[in-house]
Amino acid sequence: MDILTIAQLEESRLAIGVAEISDHTLPIKSGGVACRGMPGWWNNMAVGLGMSGPVAREEIEQLAAWYEAAGIEPRIEGCPYADASLFKHCEDLNFRVRGFDNVLYRELSGNEHVQPAQTPDPTISIRIVNKDDNAEVRTYSRLSMTGFSPPDFVPPETDFDLWARVVKHPRTVSFIASIRDASGTHDAGAGALEVHDEIACLFGLSTLQPYRKRGIQQSLIAARLNLAASRGVRVATIGSRPGAGTERNVRRMGFQTAYTKVFLTRAGPGLVPARG
Repeated sequence: MDILTIAQLEESRLAIGVAEISDHTLPIKSGGVACRGMPGWWNNMAVGLGMSGPVAREEIEQLAAWYEAAGIEPRIEGCPYADASLFKHCEDLNFRVRGFDNVLYRELSGNEHVQPAQTPDPTISIRIVNKDDNAEVRTYSRLSMTGFSPPDFVPPETDFDLWARVVKHPRTVSFIASIRDASGTHDAGAGALEVHDEIACLFGLSTLQPYRKRGIQQSLIAARLNLAASRGVRVATIGSRPGAGTERNVRRMGFQTAYTKVFLTRAGPGLVPARG
């Protein structure tokens, strides 16, 4: 599958999925969608813009005003394959670069069985979260939100609500990794998978600090890839900050960079940026 096709499929998947778990959406006439929840939520983003052709300046102005009216900092995730008009209008309207995200991919075959790149701790076990078990949904949400946070970080209760929507989404399968020691079995990491036709995205990967460097991330990556392959998925994607541990781990398991996205935001007095 060529990179342009992967980009089109991935940006479409993201736009549809984020819209389905958001409180409010603003469809963009030229293509793409702006999504909005509570101030600070990570789903406050506009995605898929420019993937179907030129974007009108008025569409970016409308999008920005829509976020600002809710006290939310406008944020656009720009794909390098988007029409150049998107970036021109963002520049003219004082959007600034906030960060980058690498989208990596790996082609899959239904005949293969993916193994972790390194031999994992034999006491690791992995289970799929029961969407109907609210306690399990909350456990996954806590693991996903706190694995890469400071030790004293306490997620806002409202963030559990957003993650519950993600876990219970019909195209999402969520996994919890546990590890066993002399004191018992401990939930140690989490990761989710969204299957959308012939593409699947791995996301929400997190490992608690005390259990790192034991193969949990790679075990969760392998489990999700094997489920995706069994469902006929042709290519899997994952997003990572450039140089982050997630990127290093997935490269060891056959992923390579497809493209790099740019996060464009417009700060303003009283506007709350997205967390994460």
